[in-house]
Amino acid sequence: MLSEEDRSLMCSDSKIGLLATIDDDGFPHITFISSIQPHGSRKLTAGQFCAGLSKRFIRERNKVGFLIFSPQMDIWRGRAGYEKTLCSGPEYEAYNKKPMFRYNSYFGFGAIHYFDLIDISAREKLTMGKIISGALKTGVLKPFHASSVRGALNHMSKDMFSQVDGLKFVSYIDADGYPVLIPAIQAANAGSDRIIFSFNPYGRDLAAIPDQADVAVLFVNLKMESVLVKGSYSKGKGLIPCGFVEINRVYNSMPPQPGYIYPRENHHPRVVDF
Repeated sequence: MLSEEDRSLMCSDSKIGLLATIDDDGFPHITFISSIQPHGSRKLTAGQFCAGLSKRFIRERNKVGFLIFSPQMDIWRGRAGYEKTLCSGPEYEAYNKKPMFRYNSYFGFGAIHYFDLIDISAREKLTMGKIISGALKTGVLKPFHASSVRGALNHMSKDMFSQVDGLKFVSYIDADGYPVLIPAIQAANAGSDRIIFSFNPYGRDLAAIPDQADVAVLFVNLKMESVLVKGSYSKGKGLIPCGFVEINRVYNSMPPQPGYIYPRENHHPRVVDF
């Protein structure tokens, strides 16, 4: 199913890897996991060194989507089914001998997750011309769709989504119950309560997202900063085809303590009376 050349490129330690799972409320949940790679021609593995929600989600709902983005801007996307997790064995040893872990300069991998490969796209190439064109169109749209009533994104999250060199990806659940991942690098925040993106590039894929679908959008950059938003998707009306997400949850996906940061009802109240 995968060529030897593709497998070699997908095993690069400098790639971007994403895993899309399904959360307790049926929303997609996107995890940045650069350790994902092929295992033979019909399986995938992913090493775990940080415990977030996605590790529980894959055990409880085994349908996942994945995306691999190489430094050469090659992209592979597909679907897989969770098989097992092991804390020993040849793959465990191989992961922990990777250059960044072999001298214990970081925490090593504590577990290796295995997936059966359901399907995978042919290698796709994303070009800077397409990204710039899409970002310019998104910039034109932003003022007409801005909303900042609830303040869902804090200052840091807004700064992340406004970075033109940041990577963004959107996910929804397909008719077969698998999360689908689509590059949406042209996406940006429109105020604090919405994410908007033009349908360029990947217009056909983005236009296929059902109206009012539950979606997730992940921002990640090369400094490993990331934030995940979830909400309801709508198609924009006008001369420039687009979609936007009304944010109802924000998830901090960065260590040391991943967790939801919006809504804020679950946060501890500020102490004002001693």
